[in-house]
Amino acid sequence: MAGKKFVDSAVFPLVARIGREYTSYGGGMDVPIANCKRCGRIFNKVRRDLCPACVEEEEAAFLRVRDYLRQNKNATIGDVVENTGVPSEKIVQMIQDGRLLLRDNPNLVYPCERCGQMTQTGRLCAKCTQEMAKELGESTKNMRRHAEEKKDAEKKGFYSR
Repeated sequence: MAGKKFVDSAVFPLVARIGREYTSYGGGMDVPIANCKRCGRIFNKVRRDLCPACVEEEEAAFLRVRDYLRQNKNATIGDVVENTGVPSEKIVQMIQDGRLLLRDNPNLVYPCERCGQMTQTGRLCAKCTQEMAKELGESTKNMRRHAEEKKDAEKKGFYSR
């Protein structure tokens, strides 16, 4: 089977559904074949987990939302959903991915994934972000202290011949 390389289905589960193979186009360039995560179509995966048709639909939805927000600065997510037909989950995903910037849209808020408080950026509100940064800092300090204690404990003792 010239031009075919078989891959492990545990490593590439999407490819496993279509024959567990990469297609080779000569010159050493392998192009993975995958199923679109939205529609399930088979396509040559270049960068994203979406087929070209779904990427095009997603881009069209993004442009509708962006244009609506430029014209309606005080719109809420409900207004955007109602007037563009784009589901709120997609709008929130666009914001979280950094595709939509909300500097000029003060009413476009969504709930924090941790506490539910309304936010305009990322997945977490400012309070949760600060709390998690503090917890991470404390955990890092504890891990360093533990590593130093372990290192010191290994140094104690004596050598014998």
